[in-house]
Amino acid sequence: MFLCAVARPRGDWDGKVGIWPVVKNYRTQRWSRNRPAGIDEVHPVTMAREIDRDMLINDVIPAIKEKWPQAQKGISIRLQQDNAKPHVLENDAAVIAAGCSNGWTMYPLNQPAQSPDLNCLDSSFFSSIQSLQSQTRPRTTEDLIEEVVYAFHETSADTLNKTFLTLQSVMLEIMKCGGSNTYKIPHLHKDKLRNAGKLPITLPCDVQAYWSARAAIMGPFLVPSNQDASDLDVFLY
Repeated sequence: MFLCAVARPRGDWDGKVGIWPVVKNYRTQRWSRNRPAGIDEVHPVTMAREIDRDMLINDVIPAIKEKWPQAQKGISIRLQQDNAKPHVLENDAAVIAAGCSNGWTMYPLNQPAQSPDLNCLDSSFFSSIQSLQSQTRPRTTEDLIEEVVYAFHETSADTLNKTFLTLQSVMLEIMKCGGSNTYKIPHLHKDKLRNAGKLPITLPCDVQAYWSARAAIMGPFLVPSNQDASDLDVFLY
C-alpha cells in the first residue's frame, strides 16, 4: 500500500506532493533460498489510523510546505482522503495542529461517500501510474516500491492537470443532478483542446445549478440577480 498526495499543478510546480510506501523494516530470522538470515527486508503493513496520522504529520504536510508555491501560502488547503476507517477524522487535533502551524492553513477533509469520481487519484492518476508500472515485473517488495515511485515521478504534470479538469466536470454534473451519482462523466476532449492551445483552467459553472445546489445544502435563501457564470468559476479551481 502507498500513501500518495497530489495537487493541481500551478506555476512551475508539477503538483506532485509525494508518494510513500506503507511498510516497516524487518530483519530476517531464517535462511531461505531467496535470501540469507540477518538481513533487513521491507514488509508491507496494514494501514491504521495511527500510521495515517503519523504519515500526514511527518511526510505529507512537510512535503506540502516545502513544495507549495510560497506566494499561495495564505490560501486554505484541504487534505482530502477517502472515507476508509483507518484514515484520520476531519477533527483530528494533531493533524490540524501540524497543518496550521507557521502561517499555514491545512485541514483534513473526507471524500463524500459513494463518490469515487471525486477522488482525482482513483479517477485517472492511479491508472496512469499502473500503466507505467505494469511494464516491468518486480520480484521483491523493494523492487515494487522502486517501480511505483519511478512511475509516480514519470507521470507528467499535463496528465495531473487534466485529471483535475475532469474532477471539475464531475463536480458540475453532481450539482446538476441534485447531488446523486446518476450522472455520466462528460468527454471533454482535453487532448484536442490542449493541442489547440484552448484547454481551460476552469470550466464555466451553470448559475442555476450552483444556486440549486446551495439551496439543497443550506435551504432556501435569496439568490443574487447580478451574478453570471464567470463569477462562479473560482470555486472550481
